Amino acid sequence: MDTNLALMSINGKIPQSAMPMVQEKLQNANEDIASKLALVPYKSSIVGLILGFFFGCLGVDRFYKGDIMLGIAKLGLFVIGSLTVFIVVGYFFLFVCWVWAIADLFLVWRGIKQDNLNKLLLVL
Repeated sequence: MDTNLALMSINGKIPQSAMPMVQEKLQNANEDIASKLALVPYKSSIVGLILGFFFGCLGVDRFYKGDIMLGIAKLGLFVIGSLTVFIVVGYFFLFVCWVWAIADLFLVWRGIKQDNLNKLLLVL
């Protein structure tokens, strides 16, 4: 597999700041390792962003990323807020959940790219 072809296949899936390091490692790698890059199961940061936008308060973006405990915590916060909304404290829980979902739009986007980079570095 050509180094440029391998770099094109991972472009956008890892942080841009890591591309020079990956390019250097690819040039030093043999053909077998470079061909294994096509088999690495990358997650899409776009899918994580869309899930966070539509279902962020339910923790679906965190479940997709692989942060199961944070996904459960987000879902639990939403359920507690929804069940206690008839008393005023539920609005506070839902507000915290909404702020967390907005922050996770950025955190999950970057986190998925970093996870993809870690998977790539394990192969290299």
